[in-house]
Amino acid sequence: MGYRCRWLATRGRDRDEVLESLRFQIVGELVEEVYDPGVYALEVDDWLVVIGDGTNHLGEVKRAEAARLSENGDVIYLSTDDTAMTFELAMFSSGTDAWSITYDGSDGVTTPSFTGSVPWGARTLLAKLEKEQAKAGGPKADVDHIYELASTYAMELVGFRHDESLGSGDHVPIWQIAPRTGR
Repeated sequence: MGYRCRWLATRGRDRDEVLESLRFQIVGELVEEVYDPGVYALEVDDWLVVIGDGTNHLGEVKRAEAARLSENGDVIYLSTDDTAMTFELAMFSSGTDAWSITYDGSDGVTTPSFTGSVPWGARTLLAKLEKEQAKAGGPKADVDHIYELASTYAMELVGFRHDESLGSGDHVPIWQIAPRTGR
């Protein structure tokens, strides 16, 4: 099965202002750090993360919204599908793509595509993952280490990984959000 989600993260902006800009409203708060498919917002360090988790909620967090939101500060965007083994990790700045990494492992292990000025840290991480892939048997192995690039690098950037518990021991509020009604 696996995860299917899209999320965006921005920092240095007021939570309510960002949610209003994205046309969301808070409808509840989770007591535990475990969430079911749905649309959520949470703060990790100084980042506000808005995540649409599960097939029915992918359309709630759009790439175009990430680009628009970046007019007021950088935005990191991740779209990932564990079933198809595809991802896109991008950074938007001033309303445009600063860089992106895309991957389509649906037909097996392959090489990600880099566009723009992808940070050196992502390239270094890819080299490490390529070594792990080679040790596992290369492209024909039963595991795809390269697919980990987006989630692992996004964790380095934002401190959030959609497939791991926040696990700090401190309660991190996770707000359930929904499209804004009215107006």
